[in-house]
Amino acid sequence: MPLPPTVLVVTAPDDLGADLVIRQIQDHGVAVHRIDPADLARPGVLRMTGVSDGEPLRFTIEDDHRCTLSQSIVSVFWWHPGPPVGWEQQESRTILEEYLYGLDGVLWVNHPLRAVQARPGPRQLKLASSLGLRTPPALFTNDPNRAAEFARKQGGKVVCKTLVAHPNRFIQARLVTAEEIRASADHVRQALCYLQRPVDKTHDIRLTVIGDRMFPCKVTANGAFDWRVVPEGELGFEAVAAGRPLTHKVQQLMNALGLEYAALDFAVDRGGTWWFLEANPAGQFGFIQAATGMVISRAIADHLTQAAMAPRTFTPDGGHRASSRPGPGRRKTAGA
Repeated sequence: MPLPPTVLVVTAPDDLGADLVIRQIQDHGVAVHRIDPADLARPGVLRMTGVSDGEPLRFTIEDDHRCTLSQSIVSVFWWHPGPPVGWEQQESRTILEEYLYGLDGVLWVNHPLRAVQARPGPRQLKLASSLGLRTPPALFTNDPNRAAEFARKQGGKVVCKTLVAHPNRFIQARLVTAEEIRASADHVRQALCYLQRPVDKTHDIRLTVIGDRMFPCKVTANGAFDWRVVPEGELGFEAVAAGRPLTHKVQQLMNALGLEYAALDFAVDRGGTWWFLEANPAGQFGFIQAATGMVISRAIADHLTQAAMAPRTFTPDGGHRASSRPGPGRRKTAGA
């Protein structure tokens, strides 16, 4: 008989966002199997066996609580699994990913390869601008003279921000002057710098998107330029509305990036214009849900389990296979 549809959750053992979504999936009555890829290199903790023989890829993932056959997986929630440590974890992770990438008719939130291609940066800014989202002028350079000149043209100050997290410390976005750039010329020459014209903002917006559902949240930070450095208890969070023209452009951006989930950041100026800053394919949502009561984890669970509820046909090997018609919430761009 057909296997029960299963949502595979690939995450770290202590991720609270994954905990929230898993509880909602279980409330849907759909099987869920949570794994930490690092456990594949811990003897006996997580066991995987796969076959590659010219037929569709088949594998089992088993621990002391559950055994999942690849044919039963209808969606994958790939949510902040820790980086591999050592050769054994790297080798095991690579094989796991290759098997998962070979799954047919599976919904990803988000597919890791799509997420890498969609990460914040110049391509994302260009695409957002081409779709009609307002983006502040930006410069990427390791030439201190060009950086200082850009700052001068933007009124003397620019935002200096990073795209990659530092391994040892948090680097906040901050305002720098043309004079500061010239004084730090040696540092500018050491790496490409991301500079952007500052928005004279009244507040920020964190817009969480899953499928075609959007959760806009106003963030106030008592005048701080980068709200991420303000203690959470001193921030203000408020569920707000987003206009239909903007949400339409955001949906176009999500489709173009091939994402099912993203956390988008906007700065709102004194005239009420939303300026797009970036879309993070793996941005956290738990603190927004806790502060506002917006049901983001339920929406993610809904999206993941829609694949399980979509029309599926019985196959001779005893598993499920998606029908050729894309089901609700299943974008053709969601796979690799």
